[in-house]
Amino acid sequence: MKNCCAVLLAIALSSTAISAAEQGKVTGQMVINGKTIKLTHVYASAGPSRWDKKKVEIRVILSDVPLSDEDLASGSKREALANAGKLHAMELILADDPMGHPGKRAMSNDIYDSAFTTAQQPMRLSGLDTFETKTDDGKIIAGHHFMESPHKFSDIGNNVTFQDDVTFTAKVAP
Repeated sequence: MKNCCAVLLAIALSSTAISAAEQGKVTGQMVINGKTIKLTHVYASAGPSRWDKKKVEIRVILSDVPLSDEDLASGSKREALANAGKLHAMELILADDPMGHPGKRAMSNDIYDSAFTTAQQPMRLSGLDTFETKTDDGKIIAGHHFMESPHKFSDIGNNVTFQDDVTFTAKVAP
């Protein structure tokens, strides 16, 4: 009986990791201070846009480690993991292009990494990156997010340099 309960408990605990891994596919990396970090996990969810409540924005989290549902729901959990050096991630907010161009635009990119101080977690980057939409049908979001050249956070951010180049496909959770 004890063995059966242990097996059931192990299956229950691992189901979050299994379902998260099945949410999508990502290839690419982010480079922080010259260190390349391969991004291997992608999570996407939809919600009302912060800019226009009649529209939808998509939050995409790309990370180097699997995240639990609790980590996905809590920015402070991701911040703590990043500060401890256990998480390197980006959180993109994708929304309709305000200029009316087809596809989504990266409205913000929050970077989680221990290169930034605790007070700077996450570091926000806006307007220096590009998102090219491949698929956006309400159920799947796919595209290529990149920066042409590294950005150096000079005024704030401990002079950290950052660049990314990732391609992903993800199921969008409601």
